[in-house]
Amino acid sequence: MDVRKVELHGLQMLRAVAALAVVVHHSLEVSEGAPGHGFSPDWLTTCGAAGVDIFFVISGFIMVYVSFPPGRRTELPATFLARRVVRIYPLYWICSAMILLIFSIGLLRNQNFDLMTVLNSAILLPGHKLIPMAWTLSFEMYFYIVFAACLLLANVYASSLAVIAVIVSGIVIGRILPPSTFSEFVGSPLVLEFCFGLILALLVMRGGLRIPPRLSIVGFGLLAAAPAFIAHPSTNGLPDTARVLAWGLPATLIVAAFVSIGPPRSAAARTAVAWGDASYSLYLTHAFVMIAYGWLLKFTFIGTISQIMVVPLVVAACIAVGLVTHVVVERPLVSLGRRLTGRPRSEGGMRPATQQVDGEMSPLPPLAAGTAQAKLR
Repeated sequence: MDVRKVELHGLQMLRAVAALAVVVHHSLEVSEGAPGHGFSPDWLTTCGAAGVDIFFVISGFIMVYVSFPPGRRTELPATFLARRVVRIYPLYWICSAMILLIFSIGLLRNQNFDLMTVLNSAILLPGHKLIPMAWTLSFEMYFYIVFAACLLLANVYASSLAVIAVIVSGIVIGRILPPSTFSEFVGSPLVLEFCFGLILALLVMRGGLRIPPRLSIVGFGLLAAAPAFIAHPSTNGLPDTARVLAWGLPATLIVAAFVSIGPPRSAAARTAVAWGDASYSLYLTHAFVMIAYGWLLKFTFIGTISQIMVVPLVVAACIAVGLVTHVVVERPLVSLGRRLTGRPRSEGGMRPATQQVDGEMSPLPPLAAGTAQAKLR
């Protein structure tokens, strides 16, 4: 089975699942701010953060799909990066500007938005950002830059092996360098999850690897159980090394299982595909719902009632805001980006309905990463 003959509807659905997992994760974290009304056990609050690991694996998988279409030349590095930039940055800049606006009117007083924070945010450098969950976008761009450079080899296997070699070398160098924001970033093993997806794509394209979708249940079970057995300092997620093993590998199994899922045949499946299309908007905009939720907990009666009734409403609000942003803002920006970069409406034999499975699918990360980020509370 050549993955490029498959429309990858399953990965669209999986993006929706991962997005919902992270939104619930954030909502449960913020709900703990209601005095005496937290209801979620630690393992449940924490396990939703694994959605970001699923997204990292999906991104690595899709990069191979996009960049090495059968019967066509390998995508040029400059074109590859240009398409990633015009896909990721415009909506992200808009949301970052909105955070600055909220900060300027006196909210988010516990945040320290200095000039360096604004610079990090604008360029997606490692370090503190206006939107705390954007730390994963820095990893995305790092992976894209490495992948683009390796596209010069113009061979799917040579380029993929080169990507893995560069990333592993970066991790080793990062561990050798004196402690700093840069060395911690480059030395993080989290970027290996992109490589897991990349290797999976090679296996599927070369050998026709086919994992039954039902085996994804095993992967999801492992993701959920890991926080109950692995020590973690906060609900933000597992320590990086343990995370790659306890969440990255099961996430790879889940992605492999979802690759073989066919076109959506039910209303629920079609809804999941639509939510998967909107996952980047949901990723960015659910931060604003979390800000509003935190404010309501602190200043209104919402903080005095059981949050088990409130969290589902918060999740629904996140979905609604994300879908509206996708339709009203993201789609026009994507269309403009395609015109600027000359991207065709259909690529690699995919129908337009599945065009969004194109590697430009930034993950929905937790609000914080280790000690480097601060929660939006």
